[in-house]
Amino acid sequence: MIIKINLNKKQKSKKIKVHIEKSNIISFIPYVIVPIAAAVAVIYLMHSFVQNKINNVMNNISSYNSKISVLMPKVQKVVEIRKVQNQMLQKINIIKTLKKEQQGPIGYTFSLTSAIPKFAWLSSLKSDKGNISISGVALDGQVVSMFMKKIKKTGFFHSINLIQTAETKKQDLKLQNFSLTMESKYKKPKPKNIIKK
Repeated sequence: MIIKINLNKKQKSKKIKVHIEKSNIISFIPYVIVPIAAAVAVIYLMHSFVQNKINNVMNNISSYNSKISVLMPKVQKVVEIRKVQNQMLQKINIIKTLKKEQQGPIGYTFSLTSAIPKFAWLSSLKSDKGNISISGVALDGQVVSMFMKKIKKTGFFHSINLIQTAETKKQDLKLQNFSLTMESKYKKPKPKNIIKK
């Protein structure tokens, strides 16, 4: 009888050991599943965050593309306007250089002839070292006075003097002969010394 009891006790102890091993495995399951679930949740959240960012960027790109499609014709117009502006600036620069070149005898002759009023005619023009004398015929004294004012406005001349006026008849019309003297503001540039090597 004593031997049976000892055997039974050994068998019971074996059963307890097996039961303890199973409970240890079950107690470890939460430590494995919880980190995996957390990692899956974090990956999902990161994926959704990145996807939202990508969607936002794609929306911005599409809105920028639509704005660009609207603005491109305007940009092309601006480019065309700038081309025209550059051409106009080139023409203005050419005109400025021509005006500078007109400061000499050609310039004051042109400005003098453009200052002649409608009812006045020049019969002679003489120039000697910047001293200019003019004679001509005008409808009356007022036209001569107008001519002198226009000459002054050109900016090419100073010391404009009326030398004489005399009444004359041409084809039953009473006209006015006149003579003017003036000085040109143009000074002939001194020739540059050429250094020969």
